[in-house]
Amino acid sequence: MLRTEGASAVEMAIVLPVLLLLICGIMDLGIIYYQVHSVSEAAREGARKTAVSQNLQTAVTEITSFIQTNYSSNFQVNVVPSPPVSGQDVTVTVTNSVNIITPIISCFFPTNPYTVTGKTVMRVE
Repeated sequence: MLRTEGASAVEMAIVLPVLLLLICGIMDLGIIYYQVHSVSEAAREGARKTAVSQNLQTAVTEITSFIQTNYSSNFQVNVVPSPPVSGQDVTVTVTNSVNIITPIISCFFPTNPYTVTGKTVMRVE
């Protein structure tokens, strides 16, 4: 006679850690992807606003406050050259740190928190 009373509990004990790791990994990678998209979009918006700015002397502070107000106050903004020069390229770099919560997934990234960067170059009009 074959006894199977605890078979489902054993199967669940084997499958549950793998399932939780998979779900947490998907969440971590989704958060990283979202942050990469956000900093890239913020850098693009900042470069565009700088490129068409009427007052180049205050453009850097205006762009920094615009990005931190409309996207995230945690974003670090770097504008080169500062102040921008009409007829030359301006580079806007936006960075943010993302904490990876899944221990196994964090092994695949060089540092935790992982720094994501968005960079855009446009000519100042």
